[in-house]
Amino acid sequence: MNRLTMIWDIMKFELRRSLTPGRMAMWLVLVVFPIAIVATMRAIAEVTLGEKYEPSDFVEPFGFTVYFLVPEVTCLLGLLLWATPAISTEVEGQTWIYLAMRQSGRRMVLFGKYLTAVAWTTSAALIAASACVLVIGGPEMHRMWCVMSALVLLSCFAHAAVFLLIGVVFYRRTMVSAVAYTMVVEYGLSFIPALVNKFTINYRLRGLLANWMEWENVRTNAENIFGIEPVSTHLLVLTAITVTMLGISLYYVEHAEYPTQQEG
Repeated sequence: MNRLTMIWDIMKFELRRSLTPGRMAMWLVLVVFPIAIVATMRAIAEVTLGEKYEPSDFVEPFGFTVYFLVPEVTCLLGLLLWATPAISTEVEGQTWIYLAMRQSGRRMVLFGKYLTAVAWTTSAALIAASACVLVIGGPEMHRMWCVMSALVLLSCFAHAAVFLLIGVVFYRRTMVSAVAYTMVVEYGLSFIPALVNKFTINYRLRGLLANWMEWENVRTNAENIFGIEPVSTHLLVLTAITVTMLGISLYYVEHAEYPTQQEG
């Protein structure tokens, strides 16, 4: 079977398997939650200011809220659910032995699951970001939508690669390990103005947001201290993180030994 065809078949199978009431409900929550928050914020601003309310005055604070809720929170939660358990679901379902016996089966299945997680999460995040931008309004709508959409794509591809590696290595404690990484690395280090902060995905995404939207107030403390980096540097580092993490995952899964039957 052609490898591209195999990846496409895996994606179709995984997407069909994801169409359960529980997962569809979670997808809907990921879409509605940020929209509800932004709509509530705008309603409060309109009630408080009355006729003095001007959408253009709130573009930056509301826009940063959309960034936090969608490219960060929504993408992270979605990928936590779909990318992290890529191996554990096969091991628990007693299907790993069949995949391991096929030529390139391990890598193709893992890569197919990676693309599925990205597609599933991106669909929810893009819809949420688009609706939030419409709610905010103002003259920067089109520009903000383009920036948020780009950040969603970058966030999904990069975070999915990291969560996939976590799922491949720590398949027995997948969720715990992924949550620990998110809290300690992506959010814990963001409050520390040190060089190590530059190796986090969210640092790069916030740098791109500040550069593309020209919002200097949203930059991290580390960037304010160590200097502003160009867009090309942020994109290069994000690409390097994605390719490296995904490459390590594909190599590791090809040589790892996973249990093929339940003990006892």
